[in-house]
Amino acid sequence: MAKADYYNRYVWLMNTLLRERKITFERISRLWEDDWFTALPKRTFHQYRTAVERMFDVVVGCDVHNGYQYYISNIDDFKTDKSRQWLLNTFTASNLIEQGESIKERIVYEEIPENSEYLTLLVDAMKRNRKLEITYLPYDAETPATYTVCPYCMRLYHQHWYVLGFSETHQALRHFAVNRMKNLQLTDENFDYPADDFSPEAFYQFYSGIYVDDKLPLETVRLRAYDKLWFYLRALPLHQSQTEVAQTDSYVDFEYTLRITPDFIQELLKRGKQIEVLEPKSLRDRMRKELSATMNLYEK
Repeated sequence: MAKADYYNRYVWLMNTLLRERKITFERISRLWEDDWFTALPKRTFHQYRTAVERMFDVVVGCDVHNGYQYYISNIDDFKTDKSRQWLLNTFTASNLIEQGESIKERIVYEEIPENSEYLTLLVDAMKRNRKLEITYLPYDAETPATYTVCPYCMRLYHQHWYVLGFSETHQALRHFAVNRMKNLQLTDENFDYPADDFSPEAFYQFYSGIYVDDKLPLETVRLRAYDKLWFYLRALPLHQSQTEVAQTDSYVDFEYTLRITPDFIQELLKRGKQIEVLEPKSLRDRMRKELSATMNLYEK
């Protein structure tokens, strides 16, 4: 059996355990036969169970006191680990695409950014703490330039991958969009990853995108969502600090603690009349100016 087929089966088992919460081997076997049209020997199940634990860093326990039901015992850890969830979602999507070959014209996908083939090399460089030579063409430049970069972390934002690393050319941390890379080479030179001084989670804590400026003040933003937009924001918060502070039948107020960057302002402008900035006044005035400038384009 091809390696990809094994991965698909591991993903199936992982999703089944998540969906059912607790499930007996007998029920797993019935569901397996429905989807894979073959029997699932218990020995094979335990092999797949072990593979799932390694692949997604989970513990599949067995409740022997309640009918020998299998479950993920560290489910809370999994639900708070974005990287493991992203891995599962990626494999699940790939699995669904493969299963949907006969109806592929009825499945519409979003465009995949360019240079996704570089992702494996980028991950390898981070694992080995190796410097990269990145030939890069910014949007506002006419010719590319080559930089030596120590890759610290990667961030996915609006379907685009970005690498954050220490650029020896700039002698500072810089973002590099993967789709703007013209060439990527792994060097033979190692670098020391500053694990004690740098945390990707802490670095992005007060930002909503990839625009980072620690000179901006940390502010409390209060937004009012209309037209049922609050259901969307509850499912997909604008920022990790989002909290719900007021609710009526016609609107819901949310608060955020962050640095107000162009990324965040663009997210607000995208919502149009569905969202209103209440505080701070400086952001409310900025939104008014941006919206007025937009209106002027249509009044000419």
